[in-house]
Amino acid sequence: MPPQGVATEPIEAQDVEIVHHSADEKCVGCPDLQDNECRAHTVMTLSDYKPGQKGRVVKVCGNPDFRRRMMEMGFVKGTEVSVVKYAPLNDPMELVLMGYHLSIRRGQAADILMNIPEKTA
Repeated sequence: MPPQGVATEPIEAQDVEIVHHSADEKCVGCPDLQDNECRAHTVMTLSDYKPGQKGRVVKVCGNPDFRRRMMEMGFVKGTEVSVVKYAPLNDPMELVLMGYHLSIRRGQAADILMNIPEKTA
């Protein structure tokens, strides 16, 4: 008999979000799908950026409180963001935007859609 409070029945998936990792994947459920046109070729998440890369904010996804908080910190459409470095265990990540340094968790950065990063030198 399982311990009290442990579910023994299968859990059904609810509202599964599809994340693009290649341009060949379908856009069903994509938070950036607009006018039935997939923008997976032109956007990626901030959490996928490498140290030294920089780009511009396209959109902040997530719940309304999170979006408001990120916009108050400067993550608005068109703002240039550059990745300085990752912490030793790759979380959090240090960024520079609007002239100040900011650290956010990779989970939060995954909800920030960016353009394809500029080439690093």
